[in-house]
Amino acid sequence: MDVLLSIVATIAFSILYQIPRKAIIPVGILGMVAELFMIGAQKEHVGEVAASFAASLTISLLSEGFARTLRMPVTIFAVPGIIVLVPGMNAYQTMKDFVTHHYISGIAMGTETALIAGALASGLVMVGVLARSVWRPRNHVH
Repeated sequence: MDVLLSIVATIAFSILYQIPRKAIIPVGILGMVAELFMIGAQKEHVGEVAASFAASLTISLLSEGFARTLRMPVTIFAVPGIIVLVPGMNAYQTMKDFVTHHYISGIAMGTETALIAGALASGLVMVGVLARSVWRPRNHVH
């Protein structure tokens, strides 16, 4: 059920931000892959930060592939693809803890939220940099 909801959420986000129609199904697949990573990580008792990093690397790599195949910008795929990984509930809980004067749990949750967000950003950046350095367009000089 979570996998189906992740597909629907990713596609809904894509429609909301008006991505091209031919990118909607690939983006839904990316949302599904992201959710499957998190489910698998939970079953294998992998930490949420490490799982988020691995999922982000995978989503970014697949986004690069979709972008090249469909000749579209990578961000069309990467941004909606990781939306199900964004720790929104953790951020909400952090703010709630601070507002209700539960500072210790707020600091703990805020730290975890920042680490997850950093892991997501790091995964996207690492693949992006690698892709730009390896798959650079060749200039033909005659």
